[in-house]
Amino acid sequence: MPAQETPVAGVDPAADPAAGRAADKLPPAGPAVDPEDPDARSPRVQLVAALLAVLLVVGAGFHLLFVSLHVAPENQASRKYSEDIRGWIFPLFEQNWKLFAPDILAVNVRLNARVQYRAADGTVRESAWTDLTGDDIAHIQGNPFPSKADQNLVRRAWDFYLGSHNADESPANNQAELAEEYLRRIVVKRFQDAGRADGIVAVQLRAVSTPIAAPGSSPTQPTVRELGWWETKRDDFR
Repeated sequence: MPAQETPVAGVDPAADPAAGRAADKLPPAGPAVDPEDPDARSPRVQLVAALLAVLLVVGAGFHLLFVSLHVAPENQASRKYSEDIRGWIFPLFEQNWKLFAPDILAVNVRLNARVQYRAADGTVRESAWTDLTGDDIAHIQGNPFPSKADQNLVRRAWDFYLGSHNADESPANNQAELAEEYLRRIVVKRFQDAGRADGIVAVQLRAVSTPIAAPGSSPTQPTVRELGWWETKRDDFR
């Protein structure tokens, strides 16, 4: 049987013999390309895929390196590249933990508070100092399941204040006002719990810090950091 001519799309070979002869010269259609077959991909696509894979691996390696230097104990490398490490970690990749062992507390800090309140005769008076840390310790001792608030609330609030203020109590960053508000509300809440919040117009805090002496050494004298008076606001009593 004679071979049939393959017609060209849109052209009638019977009407145009030249077109029919051109159709005979077309190369046969090749096999379909499977896009999932690695061998069927062009060298350019394979090169781009390989470069992307290398970039991802290198990027992940640098990220893990910076995170490791950030959470590891301080060393020569972390000190040398501290600015680069902080620039990479903050604010998107902040890590609130430390590798191996946490920083051991070397100072005992007791936070005290007192308030100014308006008495029934309209005069403003000052209360005695209240030991906020001592109250937390009293709730923790002998309690098999102490609350996280008793264990950490006051201490973390004071750490927050230290990290946002300079030694002269001036703001060190844009979180200073929030730290003051946090501490102020903790004091008001403690006095509310004790039934002593009526008429409070201002609060004051002080931190008594005592370095932990090495075994066999003489005790060290505590230092006192006394803050100024902070006026209370309506939202403090919610």
